[in-house]
Amino acid sequence: MELVQDTMSNVWQKAHLFNAEKGSPSTWIFTIARNIRFDMLRKLQNRKEDVCSDDLWPVLCEQTADTKIAPLDEQITLEQVGQYFNELPAKQQRVIEAIYIDGKSQQEVADELEIPLGTVKSRTRLALQRLKDMLREYD
Repeated sequence: MELVQDTMSNVWQKAHLFNAEKGSPSTWIFTIARNIRFDMLRKLQNRKEDVCSDDLWPVLCEQTADTKIAPLDEQITLEQVGQYFNELPAKQQRVIEAIYIDGKSQQEVADELEIPLGTVKSRTRLALQRLKDMLREYD
Protein backbone atom coordinates (compact mmCIF):
# COMPACT_ATOMS: atom_id res chain seq x y z
CA MET A 1 0.00 0.00 0.00
CA GLU A 2 2.87 2.35 0.79
CA LEU A 3 4.24 1.88 -2.74
CA VAL A 4 0.93 2.90 -4.30
CA GLN A 5 0.58 5.94 -2.05
CA ASP A 6 4.13 7.09 -2.70
CA THR A 7 3.69 6.57 -6.43
CA MET A 8 0.47 8.54 -6.63
CA SER A 9 1.94 11.29 -4.46
CA ASN A 10 4.93 11.57 -6.80
CA VAL A 11 2.67 11.57 -9.85
CA TRP A 12 0.67 14.41 -8.34
CA GLN A 13 3.73 16.42 -7.34
CA LYS A 14 5.61 15.86 -10.60
CA ALA A 15 2.74 16.00 -13.06
CA HIS A 16 4.23 19.11 -14.62
CA LEU A 17 7.31 17.07 -15.60
CA PHE A 18 5.35 14.56 -17.70
CA ASN A 19 6.21 14.78 -21.40
CA ALA A 20 3.74 13.01 -23.70
CA GLU A 21 6.34 12.94 -26.47
CA LYS A 22 8.50 10.57 -24.42
CA GLY A 23 5.79 8.01 -23.68
CA SER A 24 2.33 7.27 -22.42
CA PRO A 25 1.09 8.31 -18.97
CA SER A 26 0.89 4.68 -17.83
CA THR A 27 4.53 4.07 -18.77
CA TRP A 28 5.56 7.18 -16.85
CA ILE A 29 3.56 6.12 -13.78
CA PHE A 30 4.96 2.56 -13.88
CA THR A 31 8.48 3.98 -14.12
CA ILE A 32 7.86 6.13 -11.06
CA ALA A 33 6.51 3.08 -9.19
CA ARG A 34 9.51 0.97 -10.23
CA ASN A 35 11.95 3.62 -9.05
CA ILE A 36 10.16 4.00 -5.72
CA ARG A 37 10.27 0.20 -5.30
CA PHE A 38 14.02 0.26 -5.91
CA ASP A 39 14.37 2.99 -3.29
CA MET A 40 12.36 0.92 -0.80
CA LEU A 41 14.52 -2.14 -1.45
CA ARG A 42 17.69 -0.13 -0.97
CA LYS A 43 16.41 1.19 2.36
CA LEU A 44 15.58 -2.33 3.50
CA GLN A 45 18.95 -3.65 2.37
CA ASN A 46 20.67 -0.93 4.36
CA ARG A 47 18.93 -2.29 7.45
CA LYS A 48 20.54 -5.67 6.71
CA GLU A 49 17.18 -7.36 6.37
CA ASP A 50 16.63 -10.27 4.02
CA VAL A 51 14.96 -8.61 1.05
CA CYS A 52 13.58 -10.45 -1.93
CA SER A 53 11.48 -8.65 -4.53
CA ASP A 54 9.12 -10.58 -6.76
CA ASP A 55 9.28 -7.60 -9.11
CA LEU A 56 13.02 -7.94 -9.56
CA TRP A 57 13.70 -11.65 -9.69
CA PRO A 58 10.53 -13.73 -9.18
CA VAL A 59 12.08 -17.19 -9.47
CA LEU A 60 14.83 -16.58 -6.94
CA CYS A 61 12.36 -15.20 -4.40
CA GLU A 62 10.99 -18.65 -3.87
CA GLN A 63 14.35 -19.90 -2.64
CA THR A 64 14.50 -20.77 1.04
CA ALA A 65 17.44 -21.23 3.35
CA ASP A 66 16.64 -24.94 3.60
CA THR A 67 16.07 -26.24 0.08
CA LYS A 68 14.56 -29.44 1.48
CA ILE A 69 11.49 -27.38 2.37
CA ALA A 70 10.95 -26.26 -1.23
CA PRO A 71 9.11 -28.58 -3.60
CA LEU A 72 11.30 -30.57 -5.98
CA ASP A 73 10.08 -28.58 -9.00
CA GLU A 74 11.22 -25.35 -7.35
CA GLN A 75 14.64 -26.75 -6.48
CA ILE A 76 15.20 -27.86 -10.04
CA THR A 77 14.04 -24.53 -11.41
CA LEU A 78 16.35 -22.58 -9.08
CA GLU A 79 19.30 -24.77 -10.03
CA GLN A 80 18.49 -24.42 -13.72
CA VAL A 81 18.09 -20.64 -13.52
CA GLY A 82 21.51 -20.42 -11.91
CA GLN A 83 23.05 -22.65 -14.57
CA TYR A 84 21.33 -20.78 -17.38
CA PHE A 85 22.45 -17.47 -15.93
CA ASN A 86 26.04 -18.74 -15.96
CA GLU A 87 25.63 -19.66 -19.65
CA LEU A 88 24.90 -16.05 -20.58
CA PRO A 89 27.76 -14.01 -22.04
CA ALA A 90 29.72 -12.22 -19.32
CA LYS A 91 28.62 -8.76 -20.52
CA GLN A 92 24.94 -9.76 -20.30
CA GLN A 93 25.50 -11.32 -16.86
CA ARG A 94 27.01 -8.07 -15.56
CA VAL A 95 24.07 -6.00 -16.80
CA ILE A 96 21.40 -8.40 -15.47
CA GLU A 97 23.12 -8.69 -12.10
CA ALA A 98 23.49 -4.93 -11.74
CA ILE A 99 19.86 -4.23 -12.64
CA TYR A 100 17.99 -7.13 -11.05
CA ILE A 101 20.22 -8.10 -8.14
CA ASP A 102 21.91 -4.82 -7.21
CA GLY A 103 18.80 -2.77 -8.02
CA LYS A 104 20.57 -0.22 -10.19
CA SER A 105 18.82 1.72 -12.91
CA GLN A 106 19.78 1.15 -16.52
CA GLN A 107 21.36 4.61 -16.61
CA GLU A 108 23.45 3.83 -13.52
CA VAL A 109 24.66 0.63 -15.16
CA ALA A 110 25.50 2.48 -18.38
CA ASP A 111 27.49 5.07 -16.44
CA GLU A 112 29.25 2.45 -14.33
CA LEU A 113 30.24 0.28 -17.30
CA GLU A 114 30.90 3.32 -19.51
CA ILE A 115 28.65 2.06 -22.29
CA PRO A 116 25.66 3.67 -24.04
CA LEU A 117 22.23 3.33 -22.43
CA GLY A 118 20.97 1.60 -25.58
CA THR A 119 23.63 -1.09 -25.14
CA VAL A 120 22.46 -1.72 -21.58
CA LYS A 121 18.87 -2.01 -22.78
CA SER A 122 19.72 -4.41 -25.60
CA ARG A 123 21.93 -6.59 -23.36
CA THR A 124 19.11 -6.74 -20.82
CA ARG A 125 16.53 -7.64 -23.44
CA LEU A 126 18.77 -10.25 -25.08
CA ALA A 127 19.72 -11.84 -21.75
CA LEU A 128 16.13 -12.04 -20.52
CA GLN A 129 14.97 -13.46 -23.85
CA ARG A 130 17.74 -16.05 -23.77
CA LEU A 131 16.88 -17.04 -20.19
CA LYS A 132 13.22 -17.27 -21.15
CA ASP A 133 14.06 -19.51 -24.12
CA MET A 134 16.29 -21.75 -22.00
CA LEU A 135 13.60 -22.09 -19.33
CA ARG A 136 11.05 -22.94 -22.01
CA GLU A 137 13.34 -25.73 -23.27
CA TYR A 138 13.64 -27.03 -19.70
CA ASP A 139 9.87 -27.43 -19.41
